[in-house]
Amino acid sequence: MVTYKRLKLVILLFSIIGLFVFSGCDLVNSITGKEDKKKTTIHPILLNGQWGFIETSGVVSINPRFDLARDFSDGMAAVRTGTNWGYVDAETGRLSIDPQFSIAGDFNDGLAAVQSTGQSYGYINKQGNYVVDPAFDFASNFSEGKAAVRTDGLWGYINTNGNFVVEARYSDARPFSEGYAAVEGFEGWVYINDKGNEVISPSFQISSAGEFSEGLAAIQTADGWGYINKEGTPVITPKYDLAGPFVNDRAWVEDNGYIGYINKDDEFVVEPQFEEAQSFSEGYAAVRVSSDWFFIESKRGLIVIKDGYDEAQSFMNGIARVRTGSDDDPSYGYINRKGEFVWYPSK
Repeated sequence: MVTYKRLKLVILLFSIIGLFVFSGCDLVNSITGKEDKKKTTIHPILLNGQWGFIETSGVVSINPRFDLARDFSDGMAAVRTGTNWGYVDAETGRLSIDPQFSIAGDFNDGLAAVQSTGQSYGYINKQGNYVVDPAFDFASNFSEGKAAVRTDGLWGYINTNGNFVVEARYSDARPFSEGYAAVEGFEGWVYINDKGNEVISPSFQISSAGEFSEGLAAIQTADGWGYINKEGTPVITPKYDLAGPFVNDRAWVEDNGYIGYINKDDEFVVEPQFEEAQSFSEGYAAVRVSSDWFFIESKRGLIVIKDGYDEAQSFMNGIARVRTGSDDDPSYGYINRKGEFVWYPSK
């Protein structure tokens, strides 16, 4: 899981290898600040060294038999057997696309970016057939009907038919959100609309840019991180060490080494006190104090789930995955909003 204290490293890595890395965690959402609004009805579990899935109630829905499994997206979940990735279907619980890809992205808009060993990136449909032929150096998940792809070292955007809707001419590119996408040119980051026209090109230089969420986007300047609106006007002056997305009028920010939460008036509603933190999801946010993770609620910002965990992820459909044990010997479980286990930690 990529947490916000680690984003400095993630930003550096993105500048080296490009924006999109497909793994068990969602780096794009962490760096851009976009909360995943896709509904997930089953969740991956680890049992006896194999991965399967449970329903929100804790009942096993897909028996553990995979070497690795990711969360569902658009009704599909990537699973790995050996070194190859395939997909299971959420409704049937069956392996609908046999493991055959060295890299597999999440499904969005009915398509997923994949790469086979020695080939370029392309996009498959839910039947496992290529609908966009492998032709890209890197490829992102679709968002708002468009996906950022890299070809010959430059980024542009294609539609679900595989046609370029924005010419590949940028050194980096973020997903579309609320009709806008951040792209990096020779003079820093700007924002384009779905026609490819630059709609936000401030007089000051943006050195890193996030996605729009609730009408605001986190941006970094020489003075730090702040927020702009869709006119490109800074509404929260850049001054923070790091900044995340607004979710339900709350955004995490790092100030003097600690993370708290502000509202859109730039007022702290939860004072900076956490070493690491996540965005609010379903009214709760995972935060780290010292070496333990807890959950705070959004209205008062108080810790309401007080049992400490070695790692914690956001709530999705009423439950949150937590880890006990070290990175080398982890056990994963799920808790409900009362802090009760619906799936006790297993490994």
